[in-house]
Amino acid sequence: MDTKELGDALLGIPTAKRDEWFKLLADPVFVPIYNYKSWDETREHPLRKMQAIAKSKVVSVKDFGSNPHNIFAAHEFIAMVDGALAVKFTVQFNLFGGSCYALSTERHQHLFDKIDDLSVFGCFCLTELGYGNNAVEMETTATYDAQKKEFVIHSPSTLSQKYWISNGFKHANNSLVFAQTIVKGKNEGVNAFLVPIRDAKTN
Repeated sequence: MDTKELGDALLGIPTAKRDEWFKLLADPVFVPIYNYKSWDETREHPLRKMQAIAKSKVVSVKDFGSNPHNIFAAHEFIAMVDGALAVKFTVQFNLFGGSCYALSTERHQHLFDKIDDLSVFGCFCLTELGYGNNAVEMETTATYDAQKKEFVIHSPSTLSQKYWISNGFKHANNSLVFAQTIVKGKNEGVNAFLVPIRDAKTN
């Protein structure tokens, strides 16, 4: 078995895609930095790596529908480079982007290219301080206002505040918020709501 055959067997992805990743990861932006001088740099360096990945178009949130293995392969390559980058990528392309893709209708199709190029940068708001991932117990509500034809998101208590929101502190401009859905006084269960939070470009 030659090196190409061994690489194909171990990585399990097409040779062209493998080489595309190797070429991308040779970019100097992916060289590790140890002992960052500031918290700002600690946060910005993984962002620059994310931007390089987005610019390369080596992976897309739309791969969940057409080539999910490409998403999984992306995680394998990224995890070899930087744990912080892996978290950032997972939130953008799996938790936020993947959920937007899975729950989407035709009216959401325009979001996917923006998720890919990071102009729609997301965070994932499921966990609550008092309930963890026990979604059925969450307190955050989305109450439909029939006059304004919009949902009002409300976290009524300390325990209901969304928690562990990667990307939310600094870079996200949109959040996918899970909430108890109240329509005409009736709880219709937990649903996800796309909520702009900063200079959002979702239109």
